[in-house]
Amino acid sequence: MSYRIKTVSELTGIPKNTLVAWERRYGTPSPERAPNGYRVYSEHDVAELVEIKSALDDGLKISEAIERVAKPSGRRLGRERGPFTAPHAAALPSPETVQRDLLCALLDFDRPRADALLRRLVGTPFPFLIDEIFLPTRAQLLQAWRRGHITVAQEHHASSFLRDQLVAMQLSVGSGPEHGVRVACATYPDDHHEIPVLGLSIRLALAGCHVTYLGANLPAEALVTFAHEHVPAWLCVSVIEPTSADALLDYLDALRRGLSGRVNIAVGGSGVPDTMASARPEKASTHCVRRWQELPLLRAAAGPRDDVASSAATR
Repeated sequence: MSYRIKTVSELTGIPKNTLVAWERRYGTPSPERAPNGYRVYSEHDVAELVEIKSALDDGLKISEAIERVAKPSGRRLGRERGPFTAPHAAALPSPETVQRDLLCALLDFDRPRADALLRRLVGTPFPFLIDEIFLPTRAQLLQAWRRGHITVAQEHHASSFLRDQLVAMQLSVGSGPEHGVRVACATYPDDHHEIPVLGLSIRLALAGCHVTYLGANLPAEALVTFAHEHVPAWLCVSVIEPTSADALLDYLDALRRGLSGRVNIAVGGSGVPDTMASARPEKASTHCVRRWQELPLLRAAAGPRDDVASSAATR
């Protein structure tokens, strides 16, 4: 993973001008430069900065903090591009513990505590954060909301926080490779659950697709208009609210009529009726799934490299 300086500043709590000053004076971190001249930080850079910040919080001077982080392995900071494990990594709590503590902090409207929890995970790969922290936490939040165990204010506050984390990831990742398979992601009409489809769009970009994120509650006619103008290879629509088979079939028929089979259509998520998810598609270009990892698109994009297929729309 790579990060822009704004994201690194948000993740570490170190001001952007301080990062630049450390780079110029101490040579750390030593980010790569994109063709446009922007700094591009690696996960290794971010993990080192977290350790330096921790040393500063312990009362060390910046030069002493850099020496402390570099000394255990004798490495020169900012020069290694291989895997880096922060010294505190072994002490990190389990994902289930992070989910519980994060949800408690958010329901208590304690954003500083939630921010502090996530700072301990800086340098963790985005796919892990999406699948093991944010989406399971959102699933617990949605369950509590549907059962009437939390207030509207609690649900909105927690959802806003989780969405902010995914938007920051999306800004860091960007749209994916320019020459990747072109995919557009949106939610079903009147479905405002944006977090799962945000997670999906990030995973697709990481898998090598070129993703256009269209947001929540997009009418079929708007999706058809976009597809005519930009001709994506796939349209991925997240369905989280329970939806009848008849309504979903009418929606798919509207998309098929407008697109004339030129684009693959995929609807996925916990709101897809079981009868449709288990049935064979009437057309080879139409897919209905409960888990996005069942789509040929994700399997092809991921290839043998890793299991990039996300269960984003099922959580």
